[in-house]
Amino acid sequence: MPKSGNGWKGSQSITTSTANKELVPDSPPEWINVKFGFYKFEFRNLQSCTIKVNDSSPIFLNAEQGFASDFKDALITSFIVVESGIQYQWIGAY
Repeated sequence: MPKSGNGWKGSQSITTSTANKELVPDSPPEWINVKFGFYKFEFRNLQSCTIKVNDSSPIFLNAEQGFASDFKDALITSFIVVESGIQYQWIGAY
């Protein structure tokens, strides 16, 4: 059964990564003790890179391979590009 969401967040343009910077934003202050997460998430990388999803071991992506998840997958509460200098864009539904 599809999930009914509250909204979307994502890149406003092609972004260049900073090593090990978290892409999932912090929860709003009124979300007391609730971690922000995406039930649908898509990431597009222009160069080969390594990512970590929800504290996973490093995962290699070929240039333009990308990564996607939907409501059937685990909630994305953490998404990190390991290397700096990777151009990417992302979008997530919460």
